Amino acid sequence: MMPPLPRRPALLIGVALILAIAIGSLMPAPPLPDTPDSDKIAHLLGYAVLSGWWALLLRGHWLQVLVGASAFGVLIEFLQGQTAYRSFDLYDMLANACGALLGLALAALLGRLIQIRTAS
Repeated sequence: MMPPLPRRPALLIGVALILAIAIGSLMPAPPLPDTPDSDKIAHLLGYAVLSGWWALLLRGHWLQVLVGASAFGVLIEFLQGQTAYRSFDLYDMLANACGALLGLALAALLGRLIQIRTAS
């Protein structure tokens, strides 16, 4: 079994991740590379880190982490639609949800690897 994360620092890091995504998503967009859909990769990775961290912190509550991270992504998209400098995008929501799912998968893999390592 994976050792528990120190509770208070882990919670602070989790809240910092939420704030970083919210601020980064609601500020005017920085110039992006000319790579098509590069913002979708950023969405995927950001939400993978977010949900992976919370999944490790809240073991046994992965469905809530998935729903919470995905709902957060939906909320952010609706808030972006209310700004003059960002836009609402269904594909961003999809990338956020896929990232949340990827984060859970990576957290499960990490937990399994640690479990195997500590058992040997």
